[in-house]
Amino acid sequence: MPLFARLLPAIAVALLSVQGPARAAEPAPPPCAGVDRIAKAKAETPEKYAAFEAEARAVPNAEGLLWRISGKGGPTSYLFGTMHTTEADLVSLSEPVRAALSEVKTVAIELADANGAAAQAEMVAYVTRNGIDMSGKGLEGLTPEQVAEVKRRLGDAGIPASVAGVVKPWFLGMTLQISACQLRQVKAGLPTVDAAIEKAGNDAGARVVGLETVTEQLKAVSAVSDDTARRMIRDAVAEPASGDDLQTTTLKLYRERRVGWYLAMKGDTFGKDLDVSAYADFLEGIVDRRNRLMAERAEPLLAAGPTMVAVGALHLPGPNGLVELLRKDGYTVDKVW
Repeated sequence: MPLFARLLPAIAVALLSVQGPARAAEPAPPPCAGVDRIAKAKAETPEKYAAFEAEARAVPNAEGLLWRISGKGGPTSYLFGTMHTTEADLVSLSEPVRAALSEVKTVAIELADANGAAAQAEMVAYVTRNGIDMSGKGLEGLTPEQVAEVKRRLGDAGIPASVAGVVKPWFLGMTLQISACQLRQVKAGLPTVDAAIEKAGNDAGARVVGLETVTEQLKAVSAVSDDTARRMIRDAVAEPASGDDLQTTTLKLYRERRVGWYLAMKGDTFGKDLDVSAYADFLEGIVDRRNRLMAERAEPLLAAGPTMVAVGALHLPGPNGLVELLRKDGYTVDKVW
């Protein structure tokens, strides 16, 4: 999940806000540790891995994080895939990305000033109205063992276990998709890749604009059906290290600039918690529909001047990704890095 939604960790941290007064930033936690499920599959089930790799390589624009946008009589612009991670080497940004930033006058990101007071207030207000349910339905259908694991995972992230019984399924499902370690790092105030892009744009004097509002992004996330959200909860707690494994696996794909490979992951090879094919309805709402909106809102910015569009990396690949959408709109989009 850190590949396509900047607000997800912030949503989870917002649980603390709706529970009581804001807390001081925590000391920096140790680095996250999990299992790279792709490397594990390659070593343990080579035939399944070979089938996965063939399918992954067939995903349109599966490899590459930085793309050059040209054509339609406008200036050269760029498309960059970010990740909501605090890994220092990634937060420092690569030389190709820094070079591209030096050429643009506008930086378009998912949410501008997402950590600002106005955005945070909007987020907490939305969660309070649409994420709280005192009936305990978020835990409906779970076994006592699964409930205990949900509470343990929340506790590991520094979130009171009592929260599990007072939030809606979508909220709980989203929270459990994120590594507890990563949540602790976000709570500690460590910078992330998407925040680094925003800061670099501001420092360079570029105009920084958001392609979405907080409410729009939260509506997309909260639109997941209760049935799908509960399946996400069950799948997430089936493996105690699920969140850390997801973080480690997606980090590896991101570092290797193969984020599109994520779209080919299936449960019989990587486990139910990493079965992307089982959540097609969820991905349509939180990725594909948002891609279309982002492409529409980026169009006038690309026409007006050199722009960097920097959004979650999973918004780039696939037949419905931004690379293909921009090409269909008449642009030439070439991989740079």
